Amino acid sequence: MKKVITLAAALLLSTSAFAATQYKDVTTNQTAQYVTDAVSTQAEAESLATNFVTELEAKNSLELSQQLPTPHLRMDKRSMEVSDTELSVVAEEAEDGSVSYRAVVDVDYNYSYRSAKS
Repeated sequence: MKKVITLAAALLLSTSAFAATQYKDVTTNQTAQYVTDAVSTQAEAESLATNFVTELEAKNSLELSQQLPTPHLRMDKRSMEVSDTELSVVAEEAEDGSVSYRAVVDVDYNYSYRSAKS
């Protein structure tokens, strides 16, 4: 009986050690692009983009993980952070000659996730 308990304990420890080495933590850098609605002036487009970035910077990691695209299933939602944002304004001319403006916000962000050990 003592041998069975010792064998079971050894098997449990080896299984735990194996399970701990199955995955490795990886940090990834991602980019997302957001485009605002069309507005009539360049200043309005810039204002929309600035407001979007301000709201994005005010969010915590969990809120960012819900808003930004994350293709990894085993991500650490507490590790998400925005590393950089870039704003630009694009002018679009319609067939009738009117011009509308859209702001484009490029967001660079990173987070950690658990990857299968290769």
